[in-house]
Amino acid sequence: MILSMGDILEVLLAVMPPFILMLVGGVARKFDCLPVEAEASLSRFIVRVLYPCFIVHQVLGAPTPITAREAWSVPVFGFVAICIGFMMAHLIGRMIGLKDRENRAFRFCGGIFNYGFFALPIASIVFGDHLVVKIILFNLGVEVAIWTVGVLILASSGFAWGKLLNPPAISVLLALFLQILGGKELVPEPLWVVLSMISACSIPFALMVIGASFAGLLKGFRPSRGYRVEAGAFFIRNLCLPAMFLFYARWGWFPTEMNWMAQVLVVQAAMPAGVFALLVVKSYKESSETSIRAIMATMVGCVLTLPAWIYVGKTWVLR
Repeated sequence: MILSMGDILEVLLAVMPPFILMLVGGVARKFDCLPVEAEASLSRFIVRVLYPCFIVHQVLGAPTPITAREAWSVPVFGFVAICIGFMMAHLIGRMIGLKDRENRAFRFCGGIFNYGFFALPIASIVFGDHLVVKIILFNLGVEVAIWTVGVLILASSGFAWGKLLNPPAISVLLALFLQILGGKELVPEPLWVVLSMISACSIPFALMVIGASFAGLLKGFRPSRGYRVEAGAFFIRNLCLPAMFLFYARWGWFPTEMNWMAQVLVVQAAMPAGVFALLVVKSYKESSETSIRAIMATMVGCVLTLPAWIYVGKTWVLR
């Protein structure tokens, strides 16, 4: 494989916008334009209003309807991907000497990639808008894995069945149901215009809020002893799992006429840990310090590893 500076520059430029939007959010936090007091309410607004509108708009506005096989098989890939992440993070956590609360938090945060607000814009920029709907379906399986297997990791109270009916998951099911009934034609034109406007601003706004949250995590950050949590998180999330995903994307099995799943895996493989995982860990009263350290390490590291894995995916996996 011959490295082309033009190809490398193309990938770097493609992944820059999400980072720039996060930087804008971080600067806004610095100057108190996005204060910490507003973070919780803005996050709820994003998850309960903006993101569901984005999902409905993308699914109904897709140039080709989602088939019945795609509707169930793509989420299976998302579910399995998260479960593999949990398993590998658990092994690495034990290897670096984490126990009990620390290992549960590390396993949860290390196993979850930033599957939505970070992955969607990068997928659109690198591979085109057609992949956005596929990732939304993939993320439905991710949500199921997080609120069943993931919650079992953090608590002994069993599956969080109620959490499965969260706004993003409901919006996917609603959009698929509307597609069966007639699709975009069922939505009145004024409402469709509003959905389009909300859809256009939802991901950029979410990335700025994530940037503000990340800037908040930087304050008072203290590394773990010997940087073992940070090193372990970087290894599992930025190196080990991306390599596994890309090897499968290159040589693994995909359903007939669904080879675009390789593109989905390339994008998701490059993602850092999800910032929202910290909120879940806190809600179950596990080690938030471990979560912050793991998330921070993967977010900082992805500045280099994300474009690198996208480049490897485009030039090696998808050639």
